[in-house]
Amino acid sequence: MKRFIERFGHRPIDSIRAVEVEQYKRSRLLDDKAAKETVGKEIRRLKAAFNRGVEWKELDVNPLASVKAPRGVRSVAVKFYDRAAMRRLYRANPGRAPLWLFMAHTGLRRGEIIGLEKCSVVSGRLLVESDPDESGEGRTKSGRWREVPLNRYARWALRRLPDPIVTVHKDTVSDWFKRDSGAAGVGGHLHRLRHTFCAHMVMAGVPLRRVQVLAGHADYATTEKYYAHLTPEGDDGAVRTLRF
Repeated sequence: MKRFIERFGHRPIDSIRAVEVEQYKRSRLLDDKAAKETVGKEIRRLKAAFNRGVEWKELDVNPLASVKAPRGVRSVAVKFYDRAAMRRLYRANPGRAPLWLFMAHTGLRRGEIIGLEKCSVVSGRLLVESDPDESGEGRTKSGRWREVPLNRYARWALRRLPDPIVTVHKDTVSDWFKRDSGAAGVGGHLHRLRHTFCAHMVMAGVPLRRVQVLAGHADYATTEKYYAHLTPEGDDGAVRTLRF
């Protein structure tokens, strides 16, 4: 929200007009050369914040109510690790290798791994929850619970991890990964493990809808945008199955 505050922070909120926000959006896209996806996220988050203000009756109107968030490209070439890169990552710091292996084979977000206890695994399936919401109930980023089956690699890693799995701040985990990935010569941020989880399933032929469920994406469009281009070529075989 920093840029928005720099532009409008000196003004009462109810004096901000939609046309001014449209001009701000255009400035971000054309003058700042910001990506549509980036500006779209900014607008959606601002709208959500102001909607909450209206809901709490702190505001009479949301100045962004009629402003449309720009959409990025339909397909995004995400970066993920191949098998060789993952092996180098594990060797870079054997003590933390089980943590990176577990995250890569479950697709957990950074916030979902913090404080995760082994009792969350029931009958070989991991019940994923994030920090509690206002009601005290656990939630994933999308506001829904999800279950992730544990494969043999994830089970192996889990046996070697403490309980709870991680108790430090999430930024510390990111710092650990940055050091280990740098030492391994593979680079990248912690979220790339989640992309690795999704990308390899798609390349193996797992339907995008199933990947969406396992990853906990609230919107199918998110899964499609990031991973659809990785689906195996199968159009010829698909149409050959038609018999009418």
